[in-house]
Amino acid sequence: MSPTMRTPLLLPGSLAAGAPLAAALQRVNYGAFTRTATYSIANQLGFFTAYGLNVTYLQVPNSTYGYSTLLNGGYDVMTGTIDNAVNLRFNSNQSLTVTGQLDQAPELTIASIPNITRVDQLKGLSLMVDSPVSGYAFILRKVLSSYGLYLENGDYTFQVVGSTVIRYADLVAGSLPNGTAVYATILTYPFTSEARDAYEPQRPIILASVADFIQPFTSSAFTVREAALQNGTQRAIVRTFMTAMYSANQYLATPARQGCSIEAIKNQLNVSITVAKSAYLAATNSLTGETSSPGANFAVNRQGLLNVID
Repeated sequence: MSPTMRTPLLLPGSLAAGAPLAAALQRVNYGAFTRTATYSIANQLGFFTAYGLNVTYLQVPNSTYGYSTLLNGGYDVMTGTIDNAVNLRFNSNQSLTVTGQLDQAPELTIASIPNITRVDQLKGLSLMVDSPVSGYAFILRKVLSSYGLYLENGDYTFQVVGSTVIRYADLVAGSLPNGTAVYATILTYPFTSEARDAYEPQRPIILASVADFIQPFTSSAFTVREAALQNGTQRAIVRTFMTAMYSANQYLATPARQGCSIEAIKNQLNVSITVAKSAYLAATNSLTGETSSPGANFAVNRQGLLNVID
């Protein structure tokens, strides 16, 4: 299962050129909302070490905390939804730069507790979100409007909870830690796969797939502080991290390495082989997965971005 890294680096913009790969292990603080398939392969199959990196994965609890921490230097690189970076850059004048698109929202679904089986049953209920003004919240509103449900009409409300990791746990439990009932939320990779394999009495119901309503949809993006790209040492670290992730992504995209990729996902997420296989299929989906970037080089899908900010 050891990776063979001979693929040339193809990265957009200013990261295409830079310092040579570091010979000694360099620490990288990596903030992310979920352990993607690309990260799982890079971490489990030794890509980070091969590129001289000691990567610490830091779970992002919510968007507000995540981007504040990135701007304050707590993360060297962060993977988050591109709408946040666009909003902060153009509406708040924050010095952030997107260095590449990772995916186009694999497994982006609306899921509910077991006794809710139709979208129209969400009327009058509260729906868990990371932020009421996040891109996913607006996507949720757009999909629900197709069923005649409108936030502005009071057909439902938003319940601010945090990242998908937190929301999924609460959805399966049927309540928040304080006992407040929960009903539905948006799920992302790999939680839709986990939901389908959950213990039946608690198994969430997948009510709708966002890809059936909006496509393409640029979602996860690598984001850094502009200051990091202006510092030679930090720029080299970012470039090397992107190189390692790109190589892992190419490994993920290679059908002959499917078995090792699934095993890496299984071990990283600590899930069943059934969930790992489902997550692999989601990650390699040609329309929404982590290997769907135009040109297969982390380039941002222009139409997908326009659909995000529409």
